[in-house]
Amino acid sequence: MPEVISGGVKISYDSVGDGRPLILLHGMFCDLSWWTEPGYVDSLSGDHRLANIDLRGHGASGKPHQAAAYSYDSSIGDVLAVADAERLDRFAIWGHSYGGQIAWMTAAAFPERVGAIVTTGAWDPRPDPEYSIENSEWVKALRRGGTTALVEQFAIEDGEAFDREFPEWARTVTLRGDPEAWIATYEAPDDGVPDEELRSFPVPVLLIAGEFDDLDDDSAKIAAMVPNGQTLRLPGLGHGGSCIASELTIPTARSFLDRWFP
Repeated sequence: MPEVISGGVKISYDSVGDGRPLILLHGMFCDLSWWTEPGYVDSLSGDHRLANIDLRGHGASGKPHQAAAYSYDSSIGDVLAVADAERLDRFAIWGHSYGGQIAWMTAAAFPERVGAIVTTGAWDPRPDPEYSIENSEWVKALRRGGTTALVEQFAIEDGEAFDREFPEWARTVTLRGDPEAWIATYEAPDDGVPDEELRSFPVPVLLIAGEFDDLDDDSAKIAAMVPNGQTLRLPGLGHGGSCIASELTIPTARSFLDRWFP
């Protein structure tokens, strides 16, 4: 796998395909296999040049244990470091969950380089004033019993939908992760894009959300707020399920990118 050094941290990624540049960012507790296992890479590589990144703290990338290493500025720097290494002057980004938040922040900071963003399970980039790491059941699980306890927490939250939302290959990825790195990620500053910036957001956005992840259809409200926003709602799916539903999301995402990043 190619790699770059960004802010002193190794960032690993895969590069495949031909066509318009598209950077792929997986979610928390995952790695780049969340794009390969569900078939995204196979489908998208026919008309996109893909840079599929292992985010810092995940996969084959470096895993610092200090919260300061996981600021959004650092993550944005990682995206740009990979883009520069691949000589991508302008590119689109598709991010799942935490990777979607990084997509939002990268587009806000560097709209001259980001042509469009697609996010799955990351429809609201605004700061959350009520967020507290001490209230996170996932962090409590990591502190209590590492990755095994984290997967058990997922099963409790998803109930009967667990196997659909979090298949066996995804569990394997999570179980081999680094709990201390993930806790440090949650301890990092919770930056975001405020309302006034959303109303003039300079980059087109497609917001994908599962029905059970976004019960009040808040993604539609955010899409209506930004100048060039679009949504795709996935009935019967939650957070994990929407992230792996490539057959449901790729057609809309491809049409969106054809329009805004031809």
